Amino acid sequence: MSIMKGFEGDVESYVNAPRRSGGKWVPHFLVEFDQENCISCGRCIKVCAGGVYTLEDEGDKMIVRIESLDECIGDMSCEKVCPKNKTMHLHKFAPLAR
Repeated sequence: MSIMKGFEGDVESYVNAPRRSGGKWVPHFLVEFDQENCISCGRCIKVCAGGVYTLEDEGDKMIVRIESLDECIGDMSCEKVCPKNKTMHLHKFAPLAR
C-alpha cells in the first residue's frame, strides 16, 4: 500500500505543503525503528495520528511494535515525544520518494 493511496491532487502540492508563515512543510516518513533500545513508554502510540505503532503483550511486559509503516503521515511527532531520541534517535525518517 502506497503512502499516497487515496490522495486526490498533485503529489508536489502535498510534499511541499504551505505553512501559515509562507514557508513549505516537507513531511518525513518513518522508515526504520530501533526496537532494541525502545523502552516501550507508549508516548509514540499516543501522538501518532496514523496508527503506525501498537502495544503487544510479551507476557511479563508490553512492547511497542510497528503496526504499519505505510500509515505514517510524516509529521515526526513520535520522534518529538520519544525520551530516548535525545541520545539514541530510535526513529529514522526520510522524505517521500517520488
